[in-house]
Amino acid sequence: GINAEYGTNYFIQTNLRMLLLFLLPLITAEPLPPPHEDLVGNARWLVKYANFSVVATHSSFLEGYPFAQSKDVADGLYEEPYGTGIPYIYSSTLATLRKDFVKNPKVTFSYSSEFTHYCQDNKIDTDSPTCSKVMLSGEMSEVDDKDEIAWAKSGMFSRHPATKFWPPNHHFAFWKLNIQNIYVIDFFGGPTKHLNITDYLNYQPAWATTSMEV
Repeated sequence: GINAEYGTNYFIQTNLRMLLLFLLPLITAEPLPPPHEDLVGNARWLVKYANFSVVATHSSFLEGYPFAQSKDVADGLYEEPYGTGIPYIYSSTLATLRKDFVKNPKVTFSYSSEFTHYCQDNKIDTDSPTCSKVMLSGEMSEVDDKDEIAWAKSGMFSRHPATKFWPPNHHFAFWKLNIQNIYVIDFFGGPTKHLNITDYLNYQPAWATTSMEV
């Protein structure tokens, strides 16, 4: 009767919802990182798939102190395996961060695999060396090339949709890091403090040859 039909439909809908809740993290998860021996690959993987970073600046309002803030980043489209390895941000003239790096462009972007699905999915503590960390240090510059702005905009607006609607009168612009040093740790035994920048920028990602996990 009606009650039996209702019960069957409810059962189907409930199980579909549960299936979607199970599948959604898998659909949105990034591919696995390279083996820990591939330091360059791990650094590029982390910069590619982290949606935010912690940016340390020389404070413009606390003289002599460092200042750090989390910031949306995008290295191209999330679902597109290729990237540049360069952090791009979208910042307003009102932002403390921007005031800091306009005064002193030297900054460090800190990334952790905790900012992806990897460490949580594999039950790795964020302080463990196997929960990889990458620190990119260098100088900030505003992006003024039209093609590069289009690249930055595509990644940022796709990965952080709200940024597309931020108010124009706050004078947002895209900025990027000109990398001068790369610090990486992805396993026990201590960090690599000066990863080769040319190798990093020229890296061809192995995960580009495999499909995203589903």
